[in-house]
Parts: sequence; C-alpha cells; structure tokens
Amino acid sequence: MSERWLRKLGLDPQSRQRARERAALIEQLIDTCDRRLRLLPGYQDALAPGMRVSQAYLSSLMSQLPPVLELSLPSFSRDPRLGLLFSGPASLLELLEGSETLREFFLSASNGDEAWALLAMQRSETGRFGVAMENGELRSDVAQVVVSFDGHRLMVPSPSRESFLQRSGAHALDVLSAVIARRLSLMEQGRQLLESEQARLQLRRLALQSEGCTVVDGQADDDLPDSVAGVDARLAELKPQLEELRSHAGLEGTLDVVRQVLERPEDYFCLQTVTLRLNRMGIKVEGDDEGATDLMLEEVVLGKQQPIRRALVPVRVRRDDIAELRRQFGQG
Repeated sequence: MSERWLRKLGLDPQSRQRARERAALIEQLIDTCDRRLRLLPGYQDALAPGMRVSQAYLSSLMSQLPPVLELSLPSFSRDPRLGLLFSGPASLLELLEGSETLREFFLSASNGDEAWALLAMQRSETGRFGVAMENGELRSDVAQVVVSFDGHRLMVPSPSRESFLQRSGAHALDVLSAVIARRLSLMEQGRQLLESEQARLQLRRLALQSEGCTVVDGQADDDLPDSVAGVDARLAELKPQLEELRSHAGLEGTLDVVRQVLERPEDYFCLQTVTLRLNRMGIKVEGDDEGATDLMLEEVVLGKQQPIRRALVPVRVRRDDIAELRRQFGQG
C-alpha cells in the first residue's frame, strides 16, 4: 500500500503516534473531570474528534498574545507597561523570588540563564473622585477610574520562545480540562439546589391545600409563593431546568458535556484583547494625554457560568536581572 494511502487511512507512523498522544491527553482529561467515564465503552472514540478541535484551537491562541515584556530594573524606564503592572521594582522582585516555578526552572543548569514565561494577573477597576484639570481649571471632584493589577503569577517558564509556545499550548489544554471539571461541578450544584427548592415547593403546596396541616421547614420560607397558583407556576419553571440538568447527571450525560466543550472550546476558553489608556498613576484617560500609555492585554475568559477572567502578558527574565533587583531592593 502506498505511503499516500497510508496517510489517508491514518496508518502511517506519524498518524499512529499522534493518535497515541491524543489518547493519552484524553486519559489526562478524564483524570481531571470524572474517572468514572472510563466505565463507558467507546469513550475514547467519542472524545477524540473534540480533542483534535481543542488542540488546534488552543494552539492558535498563542499568536494573539501582546509583545513580550522584559522583567528587569532597566525596563521600568524603557517600558512604561512595567510601571503600570507593578507598584515598583520591589514588588517585581517579590514576584520573581516568590515564584516556585521560576525557582525550579533556574535550578536546572540545562535551562540556561533566560526564561520565557506567561504572566497572569487579576485586573480590577475602582471608581473614585480625584484632582484633575478640566477646561483649564484644577478640580478636586473629578470622577476617575483607577486600574490596578494583583494576584501576579508566572506560568510555564521555558528556555526559548519556541519551547514557551509549545508549553503554553499544553498548559492551555490543562486549563480547559479544569474548566470542564468546574462546569460539571456547577451543573451538579445547580441540580441539587433546584431539587431542594422543588421539594420545598411541594411541601408548601401541601400545606396550602390542607387545612390544619403545618409543614416544618428548616429554611426560611418567605421566598416561596403564598398561593397554590404561585407554587404551581414556579414548579412549572423548574421542570425543564431540572430535566436538562438531570439528563447530564449520569455518565452518558457527563460524557456528552465533556464532548460538547471539546468540540466548541471557543465558547468556554477565549482570549479577548483589552486596550487601556492609562496615565502613570494607573488612571484611565481619554484623548491626547501627553503622559498616557496604551496598555494592551489579552484577557482569558474561562467558562460560561460564573466566568473567570485573567490578564495575560508574555514575559522574559534573566538570572542577572533578578540578581540586580536583589542587590538594589533585596531585604539585606
């Protein structure tokens, strides 16, 4: 059989190797989500197409990241982004010295003296009244929005850009697995809450219909309808919601949820470009402000229910830069 036909049938060595790697990734995914899925026959075949889709999608996301940020003392004067993401060189040093993943990276001599990594942060915006010039007049009651970043974390430190992109794609798949596990957990919590409300409503209906019948409810019932018609209306609202959640409660339903997320990863894991125009104090400004900086970030949005957002910036740091920060700002 010719090599071309072997490739089309997926029987050539490269295709078989990719299939083995994909099967291993599915096993890792199941370890994160629900190990009971292995009880279902054909779970690998059911999830393999979605795993291919997710791998391709997550790999493409890395090209959307903003320019690399150098984490060093000189960068505070060269790159205004650094002063907006950190309160000062001392806080940068605290991150670098407190990062267990970065420390382990530099402990290996084979990794060299330079690390490429992904910096993840939580962005917050706070409204306040501050001092500013308006129409040539200095005012102290101007509404302002201050942007700040905290919860800094360094992830997937790598010895080169190529290695960083490869490891980031693998890490993104780990994150997607965690998103799926969280979705399954939220769906189960939602089912339990609705079933509890349904039981309370049924008891309330019994109490309203029966003279002299008193139902002892351990929860406050002032949020329940005070008429049979109101109870029936709420029960009717709950019915389709519960039917859907119960359909996903069993193993077949759980496998279907995992498959759906893998086949449409963009609905549960996406990057959104955020551009902020900030002055050196981190205050949002508009128009032509001479001292303003355009800070471009990619924010990862994880999940549909109660989505989690994190700002991402690729960074590079050298051993010598950490040593210089330590000499200048270390604690003795």
